[in-house]
Amino acid sequence: MAPRSTAGCYTCKRRKKKCDETQPQCLRCIHSRRECEGYAPLESPDSRGVMRRAKTGLAGAAPPRHQSSAPDSLEQQPRSRLPASTSTPGHSDSLTPPIYPDPSLSPWATTDDPVSFLPTKTTCYPSNTASTSTPPVRELSTGLPTPPFAPLGRPNVSGSTILSYPLNSGDNLPDRHTQDVMPFQIQRWPEPYQSTARNLPCGSISEVGEGDSSEDDPDEVKQELYSIPIPDPNTTENTLPFILQCYARWINLAAFEPEKAANPIRESVVNKFMRSPEERPRIVLLANVIGSLGKSIKPNSKVTTLVAHLSSEAYRNIDNFLSDKSSNDSETDRQKALDALDLVMEVILIQRYSHTMFDVVKFMEAVAPVFRRACPEPMNQYVNLPRAVMSPKINIRHFAASDVIVCATTGRPMLFRYDMTCPPDILECISDGRYGMQWLHGIPDQYIIILAHINVLAEELVLGATVSPHCVAEIETQIQQVEVWTDDSADPVSTIWRFTVRQCWRMTAYVYLYMVLCRARTDDPRVLESVNGFVRLMNIVKSARNPDAFLYIPMIIVGAAAYRKQDREVIRSRMLGLQECINPGSCGYDALHILLDLWARTDGENRAADWHDFRVSAFRIMGV
Repeated sequence: MAPRSTAGCYTCKRRKKKCDETQPQCLRCIHSRRECEGYAPLESPDSRGVMRRAKTGLAGAAPPRHQSSAPDSLEQQPRSRLPASTSTPGHSDSLTPPIYPDPSLSPWATTDDPVSFLPTKTTCYPSNTASTSTPPVRELSTGLPTPPFAPLGRPNVSGSTILSYPLNSGDNLPDRHTQDVMPFQIQRWPEPYQSTARNLPCGSISEVGEGDSSEDDPDEVKQELYSIPIPDPNTTENTLPFILQCYARWINLAAFEPEKAANPIRESVVNKFMRSPEERPRIVLLANVIGSLGKSIKPNSKVTTLVAHLSSEAYRNIDNFLSDKSSNDSETDRQKALDALDLVMEVILIQRYSHTMFDVVKFMEAVAPVFRRACPEPMNQYVNLPRAVMSPKINIRHFAASDVIVCATTGRPMLFRYDMTCPPDILECISDGRYGMQWLHGIPDQYIIILAHINVLAEELVLGATVSPHCVAEIETQIQQVEVWTDDSADPVSTIWRFTVRQCWRMTAYVYLYMVLCRARTDDPRVLESVNGFVRLMNIVKSARNPDAFLYIPMIIVGAAAYRKQDREVIRSRMLGLQECINPGSCGYDALHILLDLWARTDGENRAADWHDFRVSAFRIMGV
C-alpha cells in the first residue's frame, strides 16, 4: 500500500495516496479521473510557529490538515485542519482572534504570553485553583503520567437542538475590545435571522485524523462539515468565519451526532454575534478554546488560562444574578436566570478536559440555584425532569442531563429532587428520539429519565422505604422498551458504532438498576450478566476515538460493577486509549483513578464491591 502523502495535493492526502506533486494538477488525480484540489499555499508551522511558503496551489482549495504523531500505545487523536492563510508569518497564529481592524494593533497578535490579553485583575474562584491541588489519595501505580460551524453551504444538515449559548456582557475585558469591535455593525454582515449560507463561499473541511482511518471506510474516511476558508484570520472581516470554523471543528469532535448540531449552531452563533457587539470579545475567547480543543484534546497552557478566565467570568455572572433582587415578575426573573446560565453551561462542557471532577461538581453546585429560577415550575414545586430534559431552552436541558450524569458517575446524590411524572406531550417528544441531549453524549433521553427515577427511589430507601420486585420488574421493562435506533448514514461504520453505543447504554442502565436500587454486589448474577453483555458489545467494535469517547461515561458506571479481572482490563485499556483519561487534572483522569482505587481496595479485602464502595472511592479521589 502506498504511503500517505504529506506534501501532495488535498485529494491525495484525503485518499491517503502517494501524490506525484505535479503542478497544477497531479497525474494520479488525472489518471483516476478525480478532481485535483490543488496544493496548500502555506505549509504547517514549524516548531517555532513559523509558516513556511509551499508550492503554488489552486485558488480556493480546501485548507490543509495538520498531521499528528502520538505514541503507538495510545490511540491517535483526530486533528482538524487549520485555515489556509495569506497573512505574513508574523500574523499566522490560527488561535489569534481577529478582533482588531488592523492586526498590528492587536496585543494578542504580537505576544506569546497567554495572560497578556486577559484583564489585569481577574477574580479568583475555587474552581480555578482546585485542579492543581494535591489529590486526596496517593495515586496508584498505573503507568499513567503523573501530574508534575461553521456556516453550512449545503443546508441539507438537519437538527433539532443547539450547543451554543448567547454569552453575557464582557464588561470585565479591557474597554478597547468593545471599541474595536464596533466596525462589525456595518451592513455587509447578514441580518441575524437571515440565512448566511448563500452569501458566503464554502469549502470542505475534513475532520478525519490519523487514528480514525482504521475504523471507518478504508478507502476514504470522511466526516465533513462545510465552512468558509479563511484567507487571513487576523482581519476584521474574518472574525465570524473564524468563530464558526472553531465551532465546526469542536462539534465534529465532541458531538455524538454532529450532523444534527451543525446547522442550529451556525444560526445560533451568527445570531448572538450580530445581536451584541460588546459580547464579541468573549465569544472570540470561547472560540479560541473550543477551536484548540477541536484540534487536540490535551489542553495547552494558553487554553488552560482561557478556560480559567472563562470560569471566573461564569462565576461572576452567577454572583451578579444571585446578588440582585428577585423580580416580582416571574417571567422577567426567569429570563434573567436563563441569561446567567448562558456562559456557565458552555464552560461546564469544556471543563471536563482541563478541570478535575471536584471543580465540575462545585461548579454545578454554584449553578444549581440559577437553574432552579430558570425553570418554569413555581418555587414551591419540584422541577419536572422529563419536561426539563425536553425543554426548548438548551441550558435547562443541559443542566438537567448533567445533574443526572454527575450523580451516576460519582455516587453523589442529585442536586435536586425531581418530579418524575411524564406529561403526555413530553412523552411523545421523548419517544420521537430527536429531541433532548442525545445528540451530544449519545445517551438516549429515556435513559436519563430512568437513571433519575432510580436515584429518587434509592433516596427513599435511605429514608426507610422499600422497593418491591414489581417496581424493579417495571423498570427492567422500561429499559428494554427503549428503542435503539440510528439514522441512516452513508458511512456504515458510523452507523455500527453509534448503534453499539446505544446498546451499551442499555446494559449500563441494567447495571445501575441492580447496583443502586437493588443494592446488589458485583458478584450478583444479574450484575455479572449485564457487565458481560456490555464488554461483549465493546469488543464488537475496534478501539478508537469513536466510539470510545462516547462510551467513556458508561464505562465509569459499568467499571464500578466489574467483578471479573478480564472485564476490568477491557474497560481499563479502553479508557487508557482516550486522551481525556490520561491528562492529569481532567475529569477522565479522576474517573479512571476512582475505578483503580475501587478495584485495588476490594481486591485487597478479598470481597465483591457494592455501590457504596464506589462512592467511597469517588470521595477518596475527588475529595468531595
